[in-house]
Amino acid sequence: MKRKLVRAGGSLAVTLPAEVVQEFKLRKGMSVEVSVHPQTGAVTIRPGPRYFERGRVTARFEALADELMGRRAKAYRVLAK
Repeated sequence: MKRKLVRAGGSLAVTLPAEVVQEFKLRKGMSVEVSVHPQTGAVTIRPGPRYFERGRVTARFEALADELMGRRAKAYRVLAK
């Protein structure tokens, strides 16, 4: 898919087609991860991690929180005293 670069303040930006925005449920202000392949120069844009959807914590966030609590349980117990 071909896109044009547009000026956004002092930077350049790539606009995304409406179909991509809808398919990946993207919204203005969301974080995305951008990477550039060192040999080919291919630019990849991926949605950033989502921790909340429809006002609720996602399963991914809950799993990360559980993992962190498990790894740091001793420290949290000491801090809670």
